[in-house]
Amino acid sequence: MSIISPERAGIQSCYVKRFIDLINKRGLHMHSMLMMRGSDIFYEGYWAPYNKDTIQRMYSVTKSFVSCAIGLCSDDGLIGLDDKIADYFPDKIDTPLDENLKDQTIRQMLTMTTAMPECSWFSENDPDRTHLYFNYKNKRRPAGTVWEYDSAGSQVLSSLVERVTGKSLFDFLKERIFTHLGTFENAKILKTPNGDSWGDSALICTLRDLASFARFTLNYGEHNGVRLLSESYLRAATTKQVDNTEDGHRAICNLGYGYQFWITEEGGYAFLGMGDQLAICVPKYDFIFCCTADNQGNPSSREYLLTSLFDNIIDNLNDTPLPENSVELEKLKEQTSSLELYCVKGQPDSPFREKLNGQVYVCDENPMNISEFSFHFDSAVKGYLSYIKDGNELRLDFYVNKNRFGLFPELGYSKDVGNVPTTDGHKYKDAVSMAWMQDNKIMIFAQIIDEYLGNTSLIFGFNDNKAAILARKTAEAFLFGYEGLAIAKRKM
Repeated sequence: MSIISPERAGIQSCYVKRFIDLINKRGLHMHSMLMMRGSDIFYEGYWAPYNKDTIQRMYSVTKSFVSCAIGLCSDDGLIGLDDKIADYFPDKIDTPLDENLKDQTIRQMLTMTTAMPECSWFSENDPDRTHLYFNYKNKRRPAGTVWEYDSAGSQVLSSLVERVTGKSLFDFLKERIFTHLGTFENAKILKTPNGDSWGDSALICTLRDLASFARFTLNYGEHNGVRLLSESYLRAATTKQVDNTEDGHRAICNLGYGYQFWITEEGGYAFLGMGDQLAICVPKYDFIFCCTADNQGNPSSREYLLTSLFDNIIDNLNDTPLPENSVELEKLKEQTSSLELYCVKGQPDSPFREKLNGQVYVCDENPMNISEFSFHFDSAVKGYLSYIKDGNELRLDFYVNKNRFGLFPELGYSKDVGNVPTTDGHKYKDAVSMAWMQDNKIMIFAQIIDEYLGNTSLIFGFNDNKAAILARKTAEAFLFGYEGLAIAKRKM
């Protein structure tokens, strides 16, 4: 990948700068962003402390990688897309299958027109997700009828790849594709508790890794003149196979569904991951957009991000290079060098700070199991929240109107196995900011910025000697202890 100016790529630097300004103005929690024409990068930016070497979880972007692995298996004659999926897993089936699931094909799983709605392994006591998929007791529908998001089905496709190749999903992709691309050197895919790859949600890689794979798909399976995956499969995978509308509302990415790829405006296709891990490919412009973020909990972030992208960047792409504009390019470079991770911001200080400093508040019984808390300010610009939760004394250090980077005070999950608590004392890296929303109202926003992503907001309101905590979290199957309402009184 070579670096060129936006003008050389056929777009003015001022349009790129305006796009980034809009994203920051709306308070999106971006981590990184990259744009390409052909094999050239014309924009690359990282919101500090993220950088080009940062690896993070790509969530459901992983599904598109599984699709390509299925394509390789089809190319090799190991499977047929119209084979029945149940025929590959007789050992996973304990009871007679519902007829609708019995006849379900691999192709129907690729298009998410499956016989079953989503079943969550997080809430079920079964470490083998493929076993759970075939034995979960719920209402079936005829496969091939309607589209509904089936993440568990993508996990079964990942397990299918591992069963027919005898290799882990990552090792198979590395051998057949990643090594040729020269990327994914520090990447990995987490495991599920039974040892399968977590194939629907847990690829961990860099932004440039993702961009290189997006480029590979936009080359329709060819790299440096070498055919790695059949063009016919990738063209089918990245074009509309089924309708994926679920209501009467239009969105940029609900214009159809391919084989684990979403169809977009302008004849494009997308890899989509929770929190806005994204890769958008628009073949007719030879254009690629990739980003990472943690916008979990923001229902409008993706549509705003993509609307801004199409309206400000894609709609202004030219077929030929433009004259260089050193002044606008320098403004864009200055903007890029100053990008910082989102934090909450409010008043610079409050007259209530001195009164609050060091005061202990005792909580009534509450869902978070926080029994007491106190704020401690070193100055107007930094401090920490001390609290007792589940009987443990914990502490969140923060800066006011700015992120303070450290470790979240509770243990995280294993770094290699999903949904399994750590056994080596692993704690997540975090970014914690505090803001005075009113004189008597505080928000603490803690972002998990590790391989896992998540966030929690803790809002504290005070009135005389009383207080309330309103906690909200958005994270996949962790931070459960940071959601709910607590009532407290100042300790006399």
